[in-house]
Amino acid sequence: MKNQWRIILGLVLTLIIVLFAVMNNMSVPINFGFSQLYAPLVIIIIGSAFLGAVIIALVATSTIWQQRKEIKSLKKQLGEFEQSLDQKVAEKRQELEREYNNKMTALKSDDEFNNQTVENQTDEAKEERSSENE
Repeated sequence: MKNQWRIILGLVLTLIIVLFAVMNNMSVPINFGFSQLYAPLVIIIIGSAFLGAVIIALVATSTIWQQRKEIKSLKKQLGEFEQSLDQKVAEKRQELEREYNNKMTALKSDDEFNNQTVENQTDEAKEERSSENE
């Protein structure tokens, strides 16, 4: 839809320029500073409009080319950052998994120690009861 409006606007402006040029068909002098030339005004108007369009197209093309180059560079940089981020996430994940495993191992060993202590206390209590009963 956006491109359609550009085309319509371009056609309207072209029509206005052509009508203006056709209404001004007399011969006029053109002074280049070092020489003077007589030409119909219609040719001067259309030629000036064409020259302006060419200049605008060249400027726009160079701008678009620079933007594409910058986009390519930024995409490459983004890819490098994503790769770096993925690597850092993987490293942090491994670190956290090691830390988790170490804590789980410590908890298991604490549990085993506590169970042994409880068993020892239970055995001692049984022995005390046995010796009291005798």
